[in-house]
Amino acid sequence: MFLFSLKDSRGRESTTLAFVSASWLALWLKFVLAGVTLPLFGLVPPMSATEFGLAVAGVLAIWLGREWTDKTIKGSAD
Repeated sequence: MFLFSLKDSRGRESTTLAFVSASWLALWLKFVLAGVTLPLFGLVPPMSATEFGLAVAGVLAIWLGREWTDKTIKGSAD
């Protein structure tokens, strides 16, 4: 599905990490381009550092939650 595969710390392919990376890139581009007028899209709505931080924290919370759940489930089975 993706052009490249991202591997988690255990060496397994991680679809979640690919989505986290894509959303991180989208948030970063949105923050950098905030307030700029683009020819095809018009004015990009402004984004404060607080909004950026909250959005990034939400994305990372999903990824860390997945890692914690995976470790907890695998750890109890071992």
